[in-house]
Amino acid sequence: MKLNNKIALITGASKGIGKGIAIRYSQEGAAVVLASRSMDLLSAIADEIKSAGGEALALHVDVRRHEGIQEVVNETVEEFGRLDIMVNNAGISMAHASEDLSPEDWTRAVETDLFGVFYGCQSAGRQMMKQGGGCIINITSVYGIVAAPMRAAYCASKAAGNMLTKVLASEWADRKIRVNAIAPGYIRTELVQGVIDKGVMPMDAVIKRTPQGRIGEVEDVLGGAVYLASEEASFVTGSILTVDGGWTAYGYL
Repeated sequence: MKLNNKIALITGASKGIGKGIAIRYSQEGAAVVLASRSMDLLSAIADEIKSAGGEALALHVDVRRHEGIQEVVNETVEEFGRLDIMVNNAGISMAHASEDLSPEDWTRAVETDLFGVFYGCQSAGRQMMKQGGGCIINITSVYGIVAAPMRAAYCASKAAGNMLTKVLASEWADRKIRVNAIAPGYIRTELVQGVIDKGVMPMDAVIKRTPQGRIGEVEDVLGGAVYLASEEASFVTGSILTVDGGWTAYGYL
């Protein structure tokens, strides 16, 4: 029970990595607040957690709205009295030729993958300053570390999220707030599995490019998420943890 009696808020918690983190945090003893735009999915996950003996609250949020993020943080504190762990997981992916990328799609990616992360950090950070500390984890991507064609908006937003993580870690360390990021590689979420099933993702190429010879599972991300949120990582801040089977490290043929 590495997170016993902790209060955790996870955005984008209706599926994929966010859902996995919420369930694992509950298993580790935390009360969890699940936030996204999909209340039907959130409610089902919250009921699952409660049926297993955990505490869970489902809240609607659009992370592109600062007011919405602040409201969710306020509701978390009203319900549980504090906020110990903030996981900024909500995000979108897109692939467009850069010369054809519309202003609307560019804005949508940046507002979700960067503005939403900053708003979550800022609102959580203010609360954590009041209570004497806390932990923030931003879910970014290996594509914030390395580049990929047709992903200008996604790569730029995720790279900015990694740098934002380091800035806030440096700025808030003296107020006992740790800020880290997890940069997953190819992980088999519902979205990725759908792309695989459609035959759009070149699985043979991805597996060949990955030293461990497979894509990741959501479960592969959860250990790092628990570690970074726990007291075992008390001297870890400003780090970008890649969970990619060696994908970013590999530079050969």
